Amino acid sequence: METVRVLDRPEDFKKYGIKQEGLEAWEDGRRDSSDPGHGEIWYFDCSFEDGSTLVLGFRPKSVDHLMQPEDNPNVAINYTNKDGETFFDYRMCSIEESSFSKEKCDLTLGAHYLKGCNWDEYDVKVVPEEPSALVVDGKPSEDQSASVDLHFTAESKPFRPGTRIIDVGEGFYYNFICITRMQVSGHIHINGEDKEVAGAAYYNHQWFNISPAIAFHHWVWGRQNIGEYSVLIYDMVTRKSTGLVQIPLFTIDDLQGNRIFENTSSDNMRFEILDTYIEKVSGKEYPCALRYTFEGEGMKITYTIRDPQEIGVMYVYGDAPEPVKKQYDAMGLKPSYTRNLADTELTIESDGESQTVKGRMLYEFNFPA
Repeated sequence: METVRVLDRPEDFKKYGIKQEGLEAWEDGRRDSSDPGHGEIWYFDCSFEDGSTLVLGFRPKSVDHLMQPEDNPNVAINYTNKDGETFFDYRMCSIEESSFSKEKCDLTLGAHYLKGCNWDEYDVKVVPEEPSALVVDGKPSEDQSASVDLHFTAESKPFRPGTRIIDVGEGFYYNFICITRMQVSGHIHINGEDKEVAGAAYYNHQWFNISPAIAFHHWVWGRQNIGEYSVLIYDMVTRKSTGLVQIPLFTIDDLQGNRIFENTSSDNMRFEILDTYIEKVSGKEYPCALRYTFEGEGMKITYTIRDPQEIGVMYVYGDAPEPVKKQYDAMGLKPSYTRNLADTELTIESDGESQTVKGRMLYEFNFPA
């Protein structure tokens, strides 16, 4: 890998044996190894019709185990009820009872599984276990009584930026493929709630040989349904040692799931920070008004995010014990994170016509530096 960029040139596709059009089933199987520093996750983010949300993560290795030379297979359940109360349930599974197919999305972690079918459909099942006090990635999990039985159907085609490989410099890579719009239905029993659920979902599959918290100076990630469109923004800025290179991934799909615009480079983009504020918990300067202008494919897209309302703040550095703070200090990091609800405005100009729609988006600003 030669420079910080999305690997999307014809020679990149040839080198890695990847088709330029269409994804194959093997691309959703296990892509990385258990070597120290390597990690992988299959991730679902669900918004149910009753206002509750559910995040599911399937990993061969937990974040705090990345530097170890073997797997510690685990399932993460992060549920927030309609009143905003959050519940964590982690499952640690033995290597002997777990498998991760390289041919397709077919994961078994003990009695739990994730099975995908050609990027179109997915089935997830997590069953109850005996209580076991765990702390995984800094989050406590004492009650493993939750059960999840869900079916997902894609409503848009997958988004694979180039070959899906992002060269983040200095021999490191970050891989990313997602499905921005899905339907989800099924049954959950979590923290005393036993119910049938239905709603919308998002899916991504990521793998890397460097922790994203080290690879990137900061990133903005969000998705929304706005007017007749669904939008994904994943704007990554690499760490200082690689030049703070901006990699703005951006897609627009219509209601029929057709991709009408996508961007994987800053070459045809103008980025503006219109206003900032001092985040009270971390003391860092955060943007509170962002504007992206993309041009390409005969279109001009303007996307503005402004007036964020913080609904979740974590100052990972400030909350860390002294030995961990010293580790962060040695790396020049002070990780912090905000989850925000913000106003958005999308303008699409094409063929001499202009359309503007407004909405609200839930997005994260992850700020490791």
